[in-house]
Amino acid sequence: MRSRMLASAAARLIASPATATAMTRSTGTVIARGHVKGTVSDIASIAEARAFASRAGDQSRLPAIARHIQLPSPASSPVASIPKRGVSTDGPKRSPASSKPTMNAAEPVPATPAPHPDSMPRFPWSDGATVPGLLRGADWFGTAVFAMTGTLAAATRGMDILGSTIVGTITAVGGGTVRDLLLGRGRRAFWMEEIEYLWICVGTGVATFLAWPHLERAYGVKDTDEWVDWADAIGVGAFCVIGAMNGIRAGVPCAAAVACGMFTATFGGVIRDVLMSRPVRILHSYTDIYATTALTGATTYMLVRAAGAPVSARILAGAGTAVALRKLAWSNDLRLPTYAGAEDAARARGDDGSGTRFPARKWADAVFEAMGFEVTEEEVKKVAKKGLFGRGKGD
Repeated sequence: MRSRMLASAAARLIASPATATAMTRSTGTVIARGHVKGTVSDIASIAEARAFASRAGDQSRLPAIARHIQLPSPASSPVASIPKRGVSTDGPKRSPASSKPTMNAAEPVPATPAPHPDSMPRFPWSDGATVPGLLRGADWFGTAVFAMTGTLAAATRGMDILGSTIVGTITAVGGGTVRDLLLGRGRRAFWMEEIEYLWICVGTGVATFLAWPHLERAYGVKDTDEWVDWADAIGVGAFCVIGAMNGIRAGVPCAAAVACGMFTATFGGVIRDVLMSRPVRILHSYTDIYATTALTGATTYMLVRAAGAPVSARILAGAGTAVALRKLAWSNDLRLPTYAGAEDAARARGDDGSGTRFPARKWADAVFEAMGFEVTEEEVKKVAKKGLFGRGKGD
């Protein structure tokens, strides 16, 4: 009896001109929903709800009325709204307040995608004692070492604590930043997502600037000590492998992934040298080879990966090769050859001509002499002094 009385009242309300006009607007939909919804507490099925809406006396408004009538679920909680006539009730339901489909309880929850094989955990301890976790730890260690050496280089050039810390931070994360910019596709620099790298750099830079003079006086610590070379080599090994991993995950070709490894390990130092107005280390042979070791390590990683080895073997092979080559470089003063006849120009950049150099020039001279292109040393110097295109110095 109570339901019939309320239904009659609802019919009179909806049939009125003012209510019909309001129901054609967005606010009218809310009004209709507010008045009709309170009259259906005894309705237990969709069929009864449609019959109730039909008795409201306005068939043209039936879809709008039915769409806003809520039915109680068997578990006494509201469920999805009544669909329009002729629309299937299968599939995800949509509530009036949201256009997003709700997950059916019977549907399986999608599984979390497996991590890419060429990746590592966010923190060294995340996956326990694993080689990828060890690589992450070496990455953190190398970041601190690069920040320390960059800070020392800037401090000895007369920069203040802020400038030295900034240069140290750039030395540590600059290579990875260049890599991420080159890979593109909306990538942000890695240290903006993994903020712990920024704190490692800043903390190490400030601590180095303040504590190093005291350590040097008290314990004779110097930045030319061999332990610094070993620590730097670990950083190079970790960075070149991680750079190659980033290139693989970005889907670039093999050669580009190798270049990513070299960028990650060395371009922070490139930016450091530019900021300090000194010859870029990886572009001149005034000291032992550096970028070559990173290229070799990244190449080794890619070759071992192509051979089908597991990720742990790839990491150990790539990083181990880079570290071993760095050890050979500083122990034997390995350097790359310079251009024929350009000794004076190289000396102006700090290259004194010493060190063990790859005999590429001698081999090239021998090949060209065998082909009948014998050139004397004096002629080579004349060509180098004049320039490749016939322009002398200052032309």
